[in-house]
Amino acid sequence: MWEAIEANKRRSALLIATLAALLALMGMALGFLLGGKPQTAYFGAFVGLCVWGVLLLVNMLGGESVLLASANAREVSHDDAPQLYNVVEEMRIAAALPAMPRVFIIDAPVPNAFAVGLNSERACVAVTTGLLERLGRDELQGVIAHELGHISNRDTLFMTLAGVTLGAIVLLADAGMRMMFWGGGSRRRSSGKNGGGATAILMIAALVLAILAPLVARLLYFACSRQREFLADASSAQYTRYPAGLANALRKIASQQEAKKIPVNRVVSPMYIINPLAAAGSFSVFGTHPPTEERIRRLLEMQGETPPPTSA
Repeated sequence: MWEAIEANKRRSALLIATLAALLALMGMALGFLLGGKPQTAYFGAFVGLCVWGVLLLVNMLGGESVLLASANAREVSHDDAPQLYNVVEEMRIAAALPAMPRVFIIDAPVPNAFAVGLNSERACVAVTTGLLERLGRDELQGVIAHELGHISNRDTLFMTLAGVTLGAIVLLADAGMRMMFWGGGSRRRSSGKNGGGATAILMIAALVLAILAPLVARLLYFACSRQREFLADASSAQYTRYPAGLANALRKIASQQEAKKIPVNRVVSPMYIINPLAAAGSFSVFGTHPPTEERIRRLLEMQGETPPPTSA
């Protein structure tokens, strides 16, 4: 598992670099489309990187608080939720995290949980009241260990960096397309006449890049996110020494997600142990999580059990 975690970190660095390059290229494409000159293309790349820097700075300064507030999470102490607090502390020791994560509860009947934090010192774990009501202690340990696995593997840092970069790409693409639609048409036509066929080809290539860059960025982001869920599941099995606990918890959580969704925005939803805005057991190239049944199957194999056949 250690080799997989190290390989995932290398892929994460490569993915962040790729997303940053996509951001710069898309900025250049939009700058060229709006101005029709190399100078405006370079300026577009500069604007894109500035947008990325501002979003990153905001998240570095207080991203956890914003995400937790958007989920209506409230911080609790040991006296407020002793069993939850004790489980988090036990799993923190098992994960060898240097600091105790802050513990939050979300008043929602649907069972689910997520973790945020750029590092272990800023780590926060949030669970819903529905999770506390429906899971036994072993199952709760599995879920908490999964979330602390994300923190230990630095997934929460990666998700912040990748999410901010993806957000900057989408924001820049949306703003650029709106500007082109409302004010860039005449400049594009004049540039095409004065510059000849070469300029027209560059315009078409820039337009294709501006359209495809957000789609490619999403696909890269979601693919890496799915692999991280498998690694966090493996980390949970290592910390608890009882993979079946998380497997049973995932089965319960998935069945409840199908019945009722958590009121949550699209920024926070990929961070939950099961995405509340997606079908619990389905697979999609745009999915942030692997199929739940596949996760359960792998966990039961770690336990040495044969998973039951899925119903047709």
